[in-house]
Amino acid sequence: MDYPPFVIREGTDRPPHGIAVELLAQALARSGVRAQYVDLPWKRAQMQVQAEGSGCLLPLTRSPKREDTYRWVGLIDESSQSLFVAAGSKLQLRGVADLKGLRVVTLLGSSMADWLRQHQVAFSELPTTEDAYRELSSGVAEAWAVHSPVARYMVKKQGSGGVPIREVMKLQSTGIYLACSRRLPDDMAQKLGAALKQLHEDGTSARIVARYLD
Repeated sequence: MDYPPFVIREGTDRPPHGIAVELLAQALARSGVRAQYVDLPWKRAQMQVQAEGSGCLLPLTRSPKREDTYRWVGLIDESSQSLFVAAGSKLQLRGVADLKGLRVVTLLGSSMADWLRQHQVAFSELPTTEDAYRELSSGVAEAWAVHSPVARYMVKKQGSGGVPIREVMKLQSTGIYLACSRRLPDDMAQKLGAALKQLHEDGTSARIVARYLD
């Protein structure tokens, strides 16, 4: 999935990169597990992983709705999903009720969309995170629901010409995972899970994240 800074796609002639891609590459090297990257439309990829015995998705947000559908092999990132507004906005949000009548945007097919729907918040789904940031920074949207590292990366990517934004409300804490078929062999899942855990414990993960966000 194109989800900067976790998976970043820059043209069809370049392989994807990003936090999740780098972490998985190192986990594969440490575990000795071999993998092949396949680029598929996101909904089709989810259906294929559910049907296969050894397919995985990268990255996927863990949520109650998805809990029993996948095998959650290893943590990529643990952070919050929050509401952001333009830094100059005078909006003061104390709860989801304050969002009534506002244009709230989020990523198409995301777990954040599921959360907003569950809490009966009217919102618009956009194809990319770039679209969402563009609407917020131009004033078309008034609030953006997104993972906090994604928002930080989008602002950093714009450089000095970017419109600053601010976090006004944390909606939920969540984890982004390597999510696999429930029929993935136990030894493969254990090797990959142990390698990803080691990458977090030895500081490799933090160093990779810092390169994209700091």
